[in-house]
Amino acid sequence: MIPLARPAAALALALLTACANEPTQVTDIHTGITAGVSARHSVFNNLLVNVTGQAFIAQKGKEVRQGIYVDQVSTATGWSFFHSAYSFGTQLPYERGASNVLSCASLGCTVQEQGAVILTPAQFDKARSTGMELLLQGSGNRVVIQVPAEAFEEAHSQRPG
Repeated sequence: MIPLARPAAALALALLTACANEPTQVTDIHTGITAGVSARHSVFNNLLVNVTGQAFIAQKGKEVRQGIYVDQVSTATGWSFFHSAYSFGTQLPYERGASNVLSCASLGCTVQEQGAVILTPAQFDKARSTGMELLLQGSGNRVVIQVPAEAFEEAHSQRPG
């Protein structure tokens, strides 16, 4: 039996990028994981770096995990190699996902890095009304993102069960 621990992030990373940009519920028939996900929200943006975030609640059997799927696309800045996440002094579990080189030109490459920040049920519920500010820390970069409360509400409205 596949536990929910890693597949929750894998489901989010694999399926969310293919979804239309609206709240929805997705199911992986092979792993048995169902997830309610928000629309993609721009959570950080500057000239060379764009980060989108989607809140999710994933379930397999009675096991439930929730968090934020993060997708960063950057041009000519190199890899961020995110390895951890923090919110006002609290370290949050961060699971690295796929990393891809999308294209390269004379000014450098455009790269994509994906991952998931895992939240407790209490953290997720609080974020439904307040949103959440996070620091994504990597060996190549650090970014402060702002995930709106709307994202958490959208995922909650699509939650499994």
